[in-house]
Amino acid sequence: MLAWTPKFPRSALPLGYWRLLKARHQYFDRVGMTLGPYGVPKFTHRAGSQQRLALMRNKQKDRRCFIIANGPSLQQLDMTKLRREVTLGCNGIYSAFPDWGFHTSYLLYEDIEQLELRRHDVGQVKGPIKLAALYNAYAFKADRQTIFFNAPRMRGQRYYWEELYPQFSRDFASVVHLGSTVTYIMLQLAYHLGCNPVYIVGLDHDYGELPKLFPPGKITITEENIDQVRGLHFSDTYYQVGDQIGVPDVARQEAAYTLAREAFEADGRQVFNASAHTALDAFERCDFDGLFD
Repeated sequence: MLAWTPKFPRSALPLGYWRLLKARHQYFDRVGMTLGPYGVPKFTHRAGSQQRLALMRNKQKDRRCFIIANGPSLQQLDMTKLRREVTLGCNGIYSAFPDWGFHTSYLLYEDIEQLELRRHDVGQVKGPIKLAALYNAYAFKADRQTIFFNAPRMRGQRYYWEELYPQFSRDFASVVHLGSTVTYIMLQLAYHLGCNPVYIVGLDHDYGELPKLFPPGKITITEENIDQVRGLHFSDTYYQVGDQIGVPDVARQEAAYTLAREAFEADGRQVFNASAHTALDAFERCDFDGLFD
């Protein structure tokens, strides 16, 4: 899939396409070349992204983890309590790392517009293992901490909004399913890592007037609608005029969350919503501060 949007700079397309080809080539295991004794060249095996993901299976088995969404209720929590926990973050959450004094264990991306918006920052973020959809590779400079995953998506064809939706992946290394929110991808990663229990924070699931004013999809933020956007994330500067934001399909998100809960329960695991404020009832709620007594 060629995923870039009309806003992606044309001057950056050649480099972006080369990055995409490189990520595709390195997705599967491949044969490389190295120097052996006395400088004699020899063939060697190099693990691809899929193999690296496979090796992450059950890496955090039976450890609790915290999925950090980007809702404004994060401001009501003492995030420093998560310093030594397994944490999964996404999109622009890295801007809060200096305030927290730590970075998340994993940092995920999938949304095309989100990654184009933050493409200059993502490559500079150090510390977390970064995971992005394979079709995101064009937008940023991947480092050694970056792993690409396979999410089925094609331009103009959203199978995940039709009869096959929703689906939940029990093998993150093979396929990752979309659920109208990156939080759903983080849940699939937590399942793959073997985490139990899983706590979600910052998942307010409250989009104000936005879903009432616009249909699901992408809109450009303007002076006229920015008041509907402010207050939807942990920082009022999360988006600026001219940026694109996704208008959520709330019903489809809730269907995906319900399937995720059922997948965890079928495996004897649990997911809790520990957000300080939330309108989501798909997961049992719990008190964040009580988890650290």
